[in-house]
Amino acid sequence: MKKVFVSGCYDILHAGHVEFFKQAKSLGDYLIVSFASDAVLLKYKGRKSALPEAHKKYLLESLSMVDEVVMGNNLDDPIFDFKDEFIRLKPQILASTSDDKHSKEKIAFCKEHNAEYVQLPKTLGFEKISTTELRKRIITN
Repeated sequence: MKKVFVSGCYDILHAGHVEFFKQAKSLGDYLIVSFASDAVLLKYKGRKSALPEAHKKYLLESLSMVDEVVMGNNLDDPIFDFKDEFIRLKPQILASTSDDKHSKEKIAFCKEHNAEYVQLPKTLGFEKISTTELRKRIITN
């Protein structure tokens, strides 16, 4: 079984996330989604999550393409909050989006942990939006 691992904040789940999960799942048989804990978000992004952790976990688990959901709690490194779960679960692939600013670090991490690093394009058939843009829209409205 080929395991694929993705990580992110997934603070406000939107269509771009769902499309990313579909693309990631197509790389293997089993998709693991790691989301950053409230403590990680507060420490590295300086803000609280819009969704409580239990709600976020439930929403992610409800998606048909997601096989397992874990929470990234590593407060030692802003890039690898998911490190402990990745090492424990031993996926063969770490997938991210093509605009990942930490690809060099993730390539090295994957080599160290016998995994492949794959970047996926951001593709949607409609308006693209980020969680940051959604937060701004909610505040403005």
